[in-house]
Amino acid sequence: MKFPGAKRRPPFVTLPRHKRSHEVIRLKGKMRRDAAEYGGRFTSRLVLNEPGRPDLYNQWFDFYFPGTDRFTIWNASFVTARKAFWDKAHDLAHTRVGAMLTPEEREENSNWEFVPAQRSSTGKILTYKLAEREEMRFEQFGGLTFHEQWRKLEAEIARNEPPVIHESFKLDRSYVYGIGLKIVLDANAINQASIEAAIDRFIELGETDWVSPEPVPRDRLPVVSEHEALATVTFPAE
Repeated sequence: MKFPGAKRRPPFVTLPRHKRSHEVIRLKGKMRRDAAEYGGRFTSRLVLNEPGRPDLYNQWFDFYFPGTDRFTIWNASFVTARKAFWDKAHDLAHTRVGAMLTPEEREENSNWEFVPAQRSSTGKILTYKLAEREEMRFEQFGGLTFHEQWRKLEAEIARNEPPVIHESFKLDRSYVYGIGLKIVLDANAINQASIEAAIDRFIELGETDWVSPEPVPRDRLPVVSEHEALATVTFPAE
């Protein structure tokens, strides 16, 4: 939705050098203040070391770090090869399930109704909520709902049609804060050590786009879907 008079901020890379340099200085100051939490080489708006959080829940992280010059900020999103695999299986399954429905079935399945949730003393509607309804079941899915079939196919793809994953660094210069950096690396979990290793590797490669010519070995990737994997995680009793 666009609002009258609203102006989109220009991409970071189009700013004058003195403005970019000022933002880098500010970022470095924040990194120093946050050093006890993140180690001093990057910072983030996310919690990195949440006590008791299982490794399977530490498969992605967003963070910021300065480039090797005085004018660059990297606005990074880091996912493990495992998470990239799960995301591909998830998206592929969704596309296939959607293709099995007619346009009319897709529209009816996504046609959610909202009903009043709260009224004022005069009867004016203040808020709405999603109306409860039973999910549609489809003959072509053997009586399963869209989400049940989606989850089923996602698990089958993970086992029988594993997506190929390559480690990579991909740049996006359209960001309004820093330069976007999508990172996919083979790590068991994302923590301070794996983030610092990713930064080092990116710098060694010349801070540029890169895709590994070799795929991540199959034995380093899951054989179950993300939903199946997370269902096995047990949390300590409070």
